[in-house]
Amino acid sequence: MSNEAALAFQYINTTLRADSALMAASTGGIWQGTADIGVTGPYTSFGQQSGQDSLTSAAKRVMARMLLQIVGVGPDAQYAALVVIANRIDVLFGDVKNVGLPGGGVMLTSYREQPLALDIGLVAGASWSKLGGLYHIDLQSP
Repeated sequence: MSNEAALAFQYINTTLRADSALMAASTGGIWQGTADIGVTGPYTSFGQQSGQDSLTSAAKRVMARMLLQIVGVGPDAQYAALVVIANRIDVLFGDVKNVGLPGGGVMLTSYREQPLALDIGLVAGASWSKLGGLYHIDLQSP
């Protein structure tokens, strides 16, 4: 079996980049984890929060159940852009089922488990926030 986290990251990255409305609001780009130093927000960030394998009675892995944080990140002065990003994220991952992935994997289901609106403190003297959600994604690798 392939690494399900890597497949999920590829699926999320590709899906986010294919959305023109999200890309227009996410002027700092799409980042797996933390953006590079010097990146100007707002940008979109994603990463795994937790995960659990779903096993058969013989301890054979059937799929991975992952919880991923997908958020817009940026200065509070541009909060309207974070709202656009969060809304697009929810359209893209809020209620999706059975998406075929390159190499034969399948994203079985995706839904938002929890909304997120977090103050992340000062960046270069300006208050920044995260806005988006924690998304549950079940993924079966080939």
